[in-house]
Amino acid sequence: MRIIRTLSLSLAMLFVVSSAMANKKFTKYDTLLYESYKSGNMEVWVDVIESLQKDYGINNDNATLLSLIQAQYGYIGYLIGIKDNKKARQYLGQAERYADNFIVKQPNNADALALRAALMAYQIGLSPYKAPFIGPKSMTAINQSLELNPNSPQALLEKANSAHYAPSMFGGNPVEAVKYYAKCIAALEQQNGGVEPKIWIYLNAYAQLALAQEKARQIENAKRTYLHILKIAPDFKWVANELYPQFKKRNNL
Repeated sequence: MRIIRTLSLSLAMLFVVSSAMANKKFTKYDTLLYESYKSGNMEVWVDVIESLQKDYGINNDNATLLSLIQAQYGYIGYLIGIKDNKKARQYLGQAERYADNFIVKQPNNADALALRAALMAYQIGLSPYKAPFIGPKSMTAINQSLELNPNSPQALLEKANSAHYAPSMFGGNPVEAVKYYAKCIAALEQQNGGVEPKIWIYLNAYAQLALAQEKARQIENAKRTYLHILKIAPDFKWVANELYPQFKKRNNL
């Protein structure tokens, strides 16, 4: 599955997690996206986006808006991954407008700022020549997000992605990425009362952790991470059918 692969382009997935709330009650949309993510069925993902847009049109609720932005964020990554740049730009324009509207209402929301940073980075994925102009703005927004809330899973994820995928001359460091992916995972578990949450961003963070561990040449740690992912989500096709078999082949395991 290519959703996460494209997060690399954002130096950059999260769903409905309020950084101010522990033991969050997940919605039907969380469940639908989780199952969609595991199976790779993106038709369900699009249905969720459309449902959230309708819900937001009715209730004008900030939580619904944030969930919508996060769902669009994940889908844009998928579109970039399959090289459907035209549709990716359409969704990105919508998501950026929604994010800007949210930040006007809640300028100190760490999750929203981190999402906005990730959306900026998608612009780089679509138009690499923009990197010198947009890259520093994206990193500034990520750092601001972490200053507002050091335990924001979204901010931790974006910090990890930037360290994972940026060139070393621009701050890329897989060892640093490993640290922040682990913090993101811990923050998501903490918000769920210490229990592994069944949300797609949790699996995403774990998959990215394994990829970063391999890049950092922490091969045994990466193997343990892949095995743990398959223990908690044995039907996660991207890991089961692609990432783990490719990892074993590359490392003669």
